[in-house]
Amino acid sequence: MTFARYLLAAAGLAAVASAAYNPTCSNNIVTYWGQNSWGGGHLNDPANWEKDLAAYCQDDTFDIINLSFVTNYNLTGLPILNHANHCETPFPNTKTMHCPAIGADIKTCQAKGKKIVLSLGGGGIYSYSLSTAAEGKQFADTVWNMFLGGSHQYRPYDDAVLDGVDLDIESGAHDGYVAFVNQLRTYFNGASKKYIISAAPQCVFPDANLGTTLSGAWIDNDYVQFYNNPCNLANINNQWNFDYKSWDTLTKANPNPNSKMYVGLPAGSGAAGNGYLDLNTLQADLKQLYTNYTSTFGGIMLWDASWYSNNQAYVSSLVSWVRANMKCGSTPPTSTTTSVGPTSTTSAIPTSTTKTSVGPTSTTSTIPTSSAPITTTTATPTSSSAAPTSTTSASGTGPVAGGPCSSQNTFQCADSTGKNSAYFICNNGAWLQQACGSGTACFQSGSSIYCNWPSA
Repeated sequence: MTFARYLLAAAGLAAVASAAYNPTCSNNIVTYWGQNSWGGGHLNDPANWEKDLAAYCQDDTFDIINLSFVTNYNLTGLPILNHANHCETPFPNTKTMHCPAIGADIKTCQAKGKKIVLSLGGGGIYSYSLSTAAEGKQFADTVWNMFLGGSHQYRPYDDAVLDGVDLDIESGAHDGYVAFVNQLRTYFNGASKKYIISAAPQCVFPDANLGTTLSGAWIDNDYVQFYNNPCNLANINNQWNFDYKSWDTLTKANPNPNSKMYVGLPAGSGAAGNGYLDLNTLQADLKQLYTNYTSTFGGIMLWDASWYSNNQAYVSSLVSWVRANMKCGSTPPTSTTTSVGPTSTTSAIPTSTTKTSVGPTSTTSTIPTSSAPITTTTATPTSSSAAPTSTTSASGTGPVAGGPCSSQNTFQCADSTGKNSAYFICNNGAWLQQACGSGTACFQSGSSIYCNWPSA
């Protein structure tokens, strides 16, 4: 994608009482700020571009705001930010932006009870990677010192201390993110401030770039983006495309026993390629998910703040409904609903060779969070090509359930046919047998596996 630069609009939003993030609740609201994706398709309407950060902290709409994005990082230089029209001046002799106005807004928002989190990655022509555990650990040191509780010569937001880190990883080497999270947590454990670690995978299961991280690293919030893909929320009753159960199972298996899953949604009709629903349909779908998966339901995530500004009636109605119907500590609705997604048990899957994109796709916006929806899983498998639902390994071609293994969290398909749904995870010295979602099969890719439509 090509980045455009836009003037900062000065208009504010109405001020009312402010809400506060509660990790034990099911009605938290999250958004992304900093890309002005609405403005990309409305270049001649700067008055309605994305407002400054503090404008979105004046009411109770959002509990967490993710700053998008740190778009370029590796170990050869300082990380580079892109906040569209909001910050354009780098530190002298660097490419790292110095954003004191955003820093002041961060502190304003935090004073009103908001959590402001740094989001890494995004889609488009970015350059970022963490290919090894050593790289992940070293970059965690950099992030801690430049954006969180440490100290550094170049702090983009000056003395503002962000509330955590979000992983919106779409490309690049990704074997270092578990170590990245683990290293950050060594800092968090000794801090008085409570920090958040979140991730934003696409709904295609498993995610191509975050699979290993979601299963092996401590994640507080998982913002699964149910749009821009066949697994968007419009297909909630189509088991071939919509697989919420697998994400619920993954969330429950996370090293964090209190990990929560959020339903990611577009905040406007043009914010994503698909997945935008009328309010009545959306509320019914959310109620169904909350009823069936109450224990892991954390709330909703909306892409993005600029679309909220231009669709406030819709978003405000949705937020009010979520606050009222998904209260903290409440029991789920008593109405009878059907189960969502395949019934097979699935678990955490590491990286996949199927490319997925994180963030919406728009043909009019020059600053979305992804380049395009996936194209490799649009076909619905026929009955003749559906993968076997049995989780029995092909005799002699793969591990044996309960058999010994030596490398913790190693993943291996039951066989190499591309037609078997079974796979195995090395768990505490023994192979644990699991299965891909209904109608899909396990494929081996080096030391990683992924689930996809079965081979012909």
